[in-house]
This record gives sequence, structure tokens and C-alpha cells, in this order.
Amino acid sequence: MKSDFNFCFSEEHLITSFLRYRQQVWWRRPFLGLKWLLGLIFGAVMLFAVSKGYGTLAGIVGCIPAMLLVGWPIDKWFTRKRFRKSPFHNDDIAFSLSDNGVRIVGRNSEVKVGWVNFTKARRFKDGLLLFQGPNVFSWLPDTAAVDSGAVTRARELVRTSIKDYREIEH
Repeated sequence: MKSDFNFCFSEEHLITSFLRYRQQVWWRRPFLGLKWLLGLIFGAVMLFAVSKGYGTLAGIVGCIPAMLLVGWPIDKWFTRKRFRKSPFHNDDIAFSLSDNGVRIVGRNSEVKVGWVNFTKARRFKDGLLLFQGPNVFSWLPDTAAVDSGAVTRARELVRTSIKDYREIEH
């Protein structure tokens, strides 16, 4: 059984990969709720400081909710900026899954990875996230499938080859 995906390793692909990765990290969901709670608390403290005439304190405390709000856009900007210097920027990738493992071919590189090197896999509604350790991952969007059966074949290959396989609902 074989399943092929072709995509451009673009900035958008990288950002989507990070978003899918962050969606499945266990501590991120409680952090998002805590982030909004902290924003509200520090926003209230800032308003209180402004009403009492403590402008400097209000400015310092007001920076915290601002950082909570602009953290991801700044992180995304830095990620894009760093990736533009990568030799893999906008590389055309042919990603093949087979019974033997994964073969990834780019313009200037070729990598073969056996299934034993993959530690877990997560199936999202729009693609597969394959892990080689805790922070090394590959994103395979369904839109990159070469044919209509590639997504189903990839799901079956990954499900039978990687022990820690889960489907993510959101």
C-alpha cells in the first residue's frame, strides 16, 4: 500500500503545521483559558490604576494583557522571518508513505524514515500530523493528496504502523 502527497513547504504550510501541533499539546487548552482570565484581571487592575491616577502602574500592568493578545502574531512573524532564510523555504515536497516507512523528496534533499522512528500520529479533520519525538513533526494536509484515495490509504498506513494514533475532533 502506498500513499503520496505533494506540497510546497511554504510559510503558510509551516504556520498551519505549528497550529496543528499546538492544538494537540495537552497544556495549551487550559493555558488559553487562563490567558483570557489573566487578561481580564490585569485589564481590571489597569483600569483601577488609571481611575486612581497611577499612570505609571497602569502602563506597566497594561503591558501584560497587550503581550497576551499580540504574543501569537509576533511569534508567527518571527517564525516566517526565520523560515525565509531556510534552504527548505518554498521547497516542493513529495511525501510518500508505504509499508516500509516514509520517503520525503525535495529539490535538494531526500530522506527515508522507517515507521519505528515515528512516535505518534494525530489525525485532524484536514490532515495528518506525524511525530518523530516530542517536537519534530510533519504536517500532511489532505489537500496535498495526489489522488482521492491517498488520504484513506495514509490513514490506514499510519493507524497500523504507529502505536500512538489518535483522531482529534476539533
